[in-house]
Order: sequence, then structure tokens, then C-alpha cells
Amino acid sequence: MIDWKRREIFSNLMIPPDIPAVVRVDGWRFRRLAEEVGLERPFDRRMPESMVSAAKELMSLNLPVVMVYAFSDEASLLLAPPVPWNGRVEKLVSVLSSLFSAVVSLEIKHAASFDGRVILIREEGELVDYLSWRQDEAWRNALNSYALAALEREGMTRGEAARELRGKKSDYLHELVFEKLGINLAKVPTWQRRGVVVRKSVVIRKGEHGSAKRKEIVVDWEIPLFSSPEGRRYLREIFETSSVFSGKGITPDG
Repeated sequence: MIDWKRREIFSNLMIPPDIPAVVRVDGWRFRRLAEEVGLERPFDRRMPESMVSAAKELMSLNLPVVMVYAFSDEASLLLAPPVPWNGRVEKLVSVLSSLFSAVVSLEIKHAASFDGRVILIREEGELVDYLSWRQDEAWRNALNSYALAALEREGMTRGEAARELRGKKSDYLHELVFEKLGINLAKVPTWQRRGVVVRKSVVIRKGEHGSAKRKEIVVDWEIPLFSSPEGRRYLREIFETSSVFSGKGITPDG
């Protein structure tokens, strides 16, 4: 008889469980989903709100997800060590992506699917660099989304607008959006330009027998540039709160 267990050739692929990791989930066929759900372009608050709900659900479970950075149809889930399931990549990607997909689907009342990948993090500087890279992509996404909307409102199809914008620099996109829509992209809501963060924060609760520190889930719709000094301080506070680089992780009830 065939040893089918041995055919699971990727099941033993693992990452070191004692270092932080990021699982990035990305929406699959979200352009079609946006049309079927009737999401407004260039941005519809329902989408990030559904992703915030998914992030909060993951963080409320007994999983070391201590921060979620989301924009457009992607989210980066930061896991503090010890990484669950002994760092098994198949388990990390499948469970976190499926949970995220399930909550978003329930929130928008339409089947939504997210794929996933694992990014290894060795030190704080790498994590700040990674998050800054994704935030740069959030800004490019905002520029392109508004520029596409501007051309579509002038009668172009989405395909025609995409071809027209291919290779155009950010200054051109700024001017196009201001000329066609009268919108200064530097003034649009912060979550559209920079994304949103869901994180663990330490709060002090007063009770009959004194004060106690607890970790609660906080949603930040107004976040700084991660590459700026303010942004680095903001991220460092999150890392320290959840012991991302100390090897202690978070407590199950955190």
C-alpha cells in the first residue's frame, strides 16, 4: 500500500519558531469581487472595515498575532515568537488565510478568498523596512486608484485607463487627479494613503482592588509614515508591547 503520509512532501517545511514572522494575505480576484459587491471606487470604507474585523478576530484567538497592517486587499499579520505549529509553513498560511477569508466574507456578505505567504524577520530594522515597503505600495495604490477613477469618469474603460497610466510618474498622477477631480491626494483620508493598523495596546484598568494592566485591541486609522522618526517610534512601541523581539511572545489571554 502506498505510504500517503510520505506524499505530503511540503508538510515538514518549517520556519524557525523562535523568531518573528509575517504572514501576508492577498485578495484573490478582488477586482471582480468589488464589481459584484458594488464597492465604490476608488475607495469604499466597507473593505478596510471588513479587514479590520478579520484582524480583530485573529487577535482575539489564542494566536500570537500582535499587529496587522492592511490596505487595499492585502494585510500583513505580524506573529511574535514562539510561532505556532512549530513554524509549519503549510499550517501558518492555510489557517491564517482561511480565517481571514471567512471573516471578510461574512462582513461583506460575499465569498472572498485570500492567499498567503510567509516572510521571515530577523531583527527590528528588517521589520520596519518591510512595513515601510508595504506602506509605499499603499501610497502607489492610492495614486493609481484615484487616477483610474479620474479617467473612467471621463468615459474611458478601466482597461483603457490602465493602459493610459502605464509608466506614468507620481507627479503626473497628482496633477491628473487634481485637474480631473479637484482632489489633492495629500488631503485624502490617511487610511487611503497609508493603510490601517490593528494592534495590541497595554491599558490600565482600575478596579475595586487596585489597578491592573491589560492588553486590548486598538485600531489606528490615522497612522504615521513608518519610514519617518515618528513612524519608527510608533512601530517600536508596538514591538515592545508585545515582546516581538524578546522571544517571550504574548500571553494566551493577552
